[in-house]
Amino acid sequence: MKDWYKHCYARVLIDNHIAEDDPSFMTRFDPAHYVAMVKKAGMEASMVYATCHNGNCYYPTQVGHMHANLKGRDIFGETVTLLRQADIVPVAYYTSVYHNHSAKTHPAWRITFANGTQHGGRYWWSCPNNPEYRAFVMAQVTEICAYDIDGIFNDMTFWPGICVCASCRTQYLAETGREIPRKIDWRSPEWVDFQRFRERSMAAFSQEVTACVRAQKEMTVTHQTSTIMHGWMQSYTLGIADACDYTSGDFYGGKYQHIIGSKVLAAASKNLPYEFMTSRCVNLRDHTSMKSEAELLAEAATTLANAGAFFFIDAINPDGTLETEVYERLGAVSKQLQPFTQAVKRHRPVIAADKAFYYSSAAFVDDNANSDIMNPNGGKPAGDEMFGASIVLTRAHLPFRAVTSATLDYSGLNTIIMNNVMYTTAEENERLRAFVKNGGTLIATGLTSLYEPGGTSSGDFGLADVFGVTYTGGKAKSFHYLSFVGRHWLVSAHASAPLVTARGAEVVATLVEPLFDPNAEAYASIHSNPPGQPTGHAGLTVQRFGKGTCVYLASPVLSLQQDAQQVFGEWLFREYCPPAMVLATNAPPCVEITVNRSTTQDAYLVGLVNYQKELPNVPVRDISMTLRLPGVTTPKACTRVSDGARLDVQMKDGALLIEVPRLETLEMIEVTF
Repeated sequence: MKDWYKHCYARVLIDNHIAEDDPSFMTRFDPAHYVAMVKKAGMEASMVYATCHNGNCYYPTQVGHMHANLKGRDIFGETVTLLRQADIVPVAYYTSVYHNHSAKTHPAWRITFANGTQHGGRYWWSCPNNPEYRAFVMAQVTEICAYDIDGIFNDMTFWPGICVCASCRTQYLAETGREIPRKIDWRSPEWVDFQRFRERSMAAFSQEVTACVRAQKEMTVTHQTSTIMHGWMQSYTLGIADACDYTSGDFYGGKYQHIIGSKVLAAASKNLPYEFMTSRCVNLRDHTSMKSEAELLAEAATTLANAGAFFFIDAINPDGTLETEVYERLGAVSKQLQPFTQAVKRHRPVIAADKAFYYSSAAFVDDNANSDIMNPNGGKPAGDEMFGASIVLTRAHLPFRAVTSATLDYSGLNTIIMNNVMYTTAEENERLRAFVKNGGTLIATGLTSLYEPGGTSSGDFGLADVFGVTYTGGKAKSFHYLSFVGRHWLVSAHASAPLVTARGAEVVATLVEPLFDPNAEAYASIHSNPPGQPTGHAGLTVQRFGKGTCVYLASPVLSLQQDAQQVFGEWLFREYCPPAMVLATNAPPCVEITVNRSTTQDAYLVGLVNYQKELPNVPVRDISMTLRLPGVTTPKACTRVSDGARLDVQMKDGALLIEVPRLETLEMIEVTF
């Protein structure tokens, strides 16, 4: 069924990237045991390997290479059939780009870097711009679609580096009349244009795979989406999300990456729930070190509380066997989550927060990077700042979600946060301008809106009228301070900031620099860089614009996760976009509070996730919350999901007063109205 994903919130993948380098490999694989383990884990859908990174197929392929040790046995087909009989949704796993056999046997297909490198260690890559390789992928996908599957996941839809192979050079020359530039320079339209080519190429490849599947049968298609948070090198764009029925990706960055990653996946997904993958091992490189039950529970709880489908990843043993203890532990986790999984399935909710981060893949660049394409460098300051700011909001219990550069409807939002979103279109700027003019609050930082997507710029922000500041073209030193006009408060930042001049906006803080450059031999203090020289430029400003407000912050201070900067961040958000949903709570910072709106009835699911640094969690007791939920004046009922208990909820000034006596890891409150 094409909409299976709407009803399955517990899913699993058993990684199967087993080579042929030993004759015993994959000889003990038992599809019946595989299905028994999936059932033991309490999973509703299972992703089964059709083709792995080695390029080995687990079915008799006519166009590719079948795993030699299978001796022609169709273990993919056998497993899919048994999953179907067990009423578990079968989804096929396919891998592209990272496909060793095709790259090794077809030199012309290989991704090639500027220094001539065509593989990295164990991994070989085929270029999606090579027409023969694309035809090969479509032929393999067509074979897989002939099986009784409900969906297919196409992994590794990203660039492992900057490809300059003959196919890329020929295609770029045909499209632009230019050769591939040799220098990475984010202020150069020529370089930015090539980056846009890389993005278009990967999106077009993903869309062609989806079209190929659609031509075979009605089933779901999704592509690897974890690179949505990784930066420009891998060239993720919403064009890949457009090729997905729902977004899906694996993340390994811990609690706070999980929280912001979930919300970005939800924002980019055409349909919900999105799929958030986590490894049962500590990471993908470790084959045996399993996460504790408490950690697996906290990860899955975070996904459910953010309206997603939780997804565990195991890895098969080289001989094809599985470890029963793994699935017993996963089963214990899914059993504890059962009442919450059922509640989420019943409501199929969407994140209902009134504050949102503005996600743009074009922003995940480092404008200070300037290097040859043979040795690309730089980070993703915008992504780091979004991450840091999301921690502030989480710990402060200010529920948030994400919108993307393609989002047209900002209804339900009172605040949008743009973290150094350098590239915006005229259409984006106009939507944001209207949002503020009509009463919204915009918090913008750094070089937001300075460039158009092609890399051109007027020299000033596209939203300068909304910000109430103008860009001078200069930058502050790499270590500087925000110095507040109205009080003695200095907040340090360890990265550069644009120098701006207020043009109508109220200056709340100015930028102060050390007397000497932090990298110079002259200094005031040998270890530190004390403030010493006022710049005269604005660091934090506030401007009324129409019915709304714009807060502009020049400094990337929100990317820093020390207590001093986090205190500043919480003050900033509470001062200029005060809480409107969670009005008050005594919950400690380790507890995330989420608000999700049901799509099946008039109801909310309020989630509380206790996810502590040291696990298992110490239970939190006697949590109180004062909530104002849009549309709720007098609730019909408030029910504790863990045990179905009806709560005696008080109302005061249109807000609900809710108490949670004990929170171990996850609790949800169902509010019907």
